[in-house]
Amino acid sequence: MPLFRHRSAQVPPPSTTSTAPPDTTTSAGSGTGRSRSLFARRRRSSASNASSIHSDTHNPSQAGANSSHRKGLFNRDNKGSSRRSDQALIARDPGVIAAREKLTAAENAEKEADRALAASRRAVIEARNHCKQLEAQAIEEARIAKIKRAEAQGLGKQARGLGRHN
Repeated sequence: MPLFRHRSAQVPPPSTTSTAPPDTTTSAGSGTGRSRSLFARRRRSSASNASSIHSDTHNPSQAGANSSHRKGLFNRDNKGSSRRSDQALIARDPGVIAAREKLTAAENAEKEADRALAASRRAVIEARNHCKQLEAQAIEEARIAKIKRAEAQGLGKQARGLGRHN
């Protein structure tokens, strides 16, 4: 079942004796039956064209006879052999080859840049760790120096008492 239906029946012309309002599917100034739908197709002027369009949609063997008939997005002719030959021609095109080479070179450069970025991040982490170790070592040395100073002051006080026999 198609997504958007197409009515194949023609709208009957309004009778002259009828007092009914004109059909809402016909346009105001023209006598042709035109749908106001967004997806409606334009109607052909002759009934034979309309019937051939209807028969083309339901009879695919005769669809090639009417070349002006649009097939739609999902009902295209699949000419696989011509597409393959077109792809082979495109694959050998120098511009396409150059573009592929540039793309490959750019991808390789990006991978190399990613590796360099990872290496620089590792180097920064190692440098920070080394600085932290130096700070910790300096703090420990300062603590030991403070203890030595306090011990030296205590020994100095003891040494003052010496020398009375001199």
